[in-house]
Amino acid sequence: MKIKPNPLKFLTAKVQKTVANTQDLANKISDQVQESTNVVTAWVESTPSSMVSAGVIATQEAFKVAHNIRFENLPTSLQFKFARAGVRQGMRNVQEAAKVFESIPAQIRAQGPEAIRNFCQDKDWSHIKAYVNGGGSKANNGIFENFRVNRKRGGVDMTPQELAAARKVLANAALKTAVAEIVGATLKGAIVAAVIELVFSILENSLLYVEGKITKSKLVKKVATATVKAAIAGGVITAILLTVCMICPPIATLLGAVSIPLAIVGIGFMGIRAWEIFCHADRLFGITEQTQQFLGVTEATI
Repeated sequence: MKIKPNPLKFLTAKVQKTVANTQDLANKISDQVQESTNVVTAWVESTPSSMVSAGVIATQEAFKVAHNIRFENLPTSLQFKFARAGVRQGMRNVQEAAKVFESIPAQIRAQGPEAIRNFCQDKDWSHIKAYVNGGGSKANNGIFENFRVNRKRGGVDMTPQELAAARKVLANAALKTAVAEIVGATLKGAIVAAVIELVFSILENSLLYVEGKITKSKLVKKVATATVKAAIAGGVITAILLTVCMICPPIATLLGAVSIPLAIVGIGFMGIRAWEIFCHADRLFGITEQTQQFLGVTEATI
């Protein structure tokens, strides 16, 4: 004959088990939140150097792009080249020459005169409607195309397929140039951020090492980790800013103006960080007191 369990004891055991499970779950959640908070805090600590690097590099690149995409800023020799491109007699006026220049993808123009010369090296300005068929030399009747393709066609109008192929070549060249520019700027932003963070992190962690709060191996690990995180953040921020700039070069001036306060804010945070490091060092080594004593001795000697 089976003895029925006490309902009160059974209910109490269930409640205790539920409470224990809930407590375990709460502890796990708390640990995860703490871990996430530590990660976020570490990233925030590396933000100032990343902001400075991204702001400085993006400002330089954005203003360079804004300058390069303007026809009037071209060397005279290049202005003359676009005024004469594809013209049988005479030359275009400034407005039409500027339009021919602007038919080159903005991402290529953004790189400056040397990149433009390299782009034009193997290209002709091809008439869409052939010159012999009444096609004029206005900018809307031409496209830059490989000179062999253009000259092989002769005095024949471009077909829609040929025009589409020429446009695809230009689009591919623009993409390749934009990617190269973004990668280059990203590396610059990452390097600048890493160097700044390396200096600050060495100073901060060396003081902790002197106090005996961390070991030498821990010092090296913390410096390396902070430097890598700063480099990644600096590179990512720079890449985002330059991607926007290369997708739409005409807004480069605005982007450059926005990047300046970004760098200034980063410098401000770094100033606060430098002051905190100095105060920490002053507490350990009495820098202020030693300086005052030195100045007092100097004044007495004088």
